[in-house]
Amino acid sequence: MKMTFDEFYKGIYQERWENLKSALVAAKNHVALLNPHCKSEIETSGWEEILEGAFYCHEGMESPLADENNLLNYYLLDAASVLAARALDVQEGDKVLDMCAAPGGKSLTTIFLNPKIKLTSNDRSAPRRNRLIKVFESYLPKNLQESVTVTGHDTKVWCLYEKEAYDKILLDVPCSSERHLLEKGMKDWKVGRTKRLSKEQYTMISSAAQVLKAGGKMVYSTCSISTHENDDVIEKFLKRNSHFSLERVELPFGEKTEFGNIVLPDNSLWGPIYFSVLKKDGNA
Repeated sequence: MKMTFDEFYKGIYQERWENLKSALVAAKNHVALLNPHCKSEIETSGWEEILEGAFYCHEGMESPLADENNLLNYYLLDAASVLAARALDVQEGDKVLDMCAAPGGKSLTTIFLNPKIKLTSNDRSAPRRNRLIKVFESYLPKNLQESVTVTGHDTKVWCLYEKEAYDKILLDVPCSSERHLLEKGMKDWKVGRTKRLSKEQYTMISSAAQVLKAGGKMVYSTCSISTHENDDVIEKFLKRNSHFSLERVELPFGEKTEFGNIVLPDNSLWGPIYFSVLKKDGNA
């Protein structure tokens, strides 16, 4: 007998599942991540500052506005995505790779935090790469656009072409994205889907591990609520890669898991976002 969507996730979340499912089908919230390069003043009175430079308006956000240089004043995204990008802790001079970057919110967060980095934003899809380029053109001045490279490589085999090339890697992998599945009526869901995706995700993180420099840091993230795609991937990875260690981070919202952090919309306005911070041994 085939397992249903509800049976599978109730098995994970138990009595919490019904409230979590209701939160997943509710309207998605966004914060306005302020653009430090936009010259127009932004009126944030009445907005709640969820994170530094990221504001939430309970009555909804208007569309971003452009300044005299055609730079938009803020970017709308989930506050939990900001947390995942900030966990990378980019520093001046870092060579940073966002391996599955589109639509671009985490890449943008990263370079907003420290513009003195060298950023590579990657996506295999040509239309999604075009969207990335448009985001950078809309939010970054020309001199910063020059420090960003947009590529279209296959994450799973990146390690065949580059090794130990980046100080920091953000790996936001393709995942089940259950919130989106619920919006579509779960027509495409089968329990085998999350198991198949977890195998692909493990291949990606294994590739990323070889591309990361010794002493570097990687953030693995998903928008899935399946443990197969979250903690299970990290547990398997750490067992097979003793030169990596888990780095714990304190969060203003969300909850800890065995191998990372997850933000779920039933106990906050945000998510779902899972992420785990991994440090590579300096002698690797």
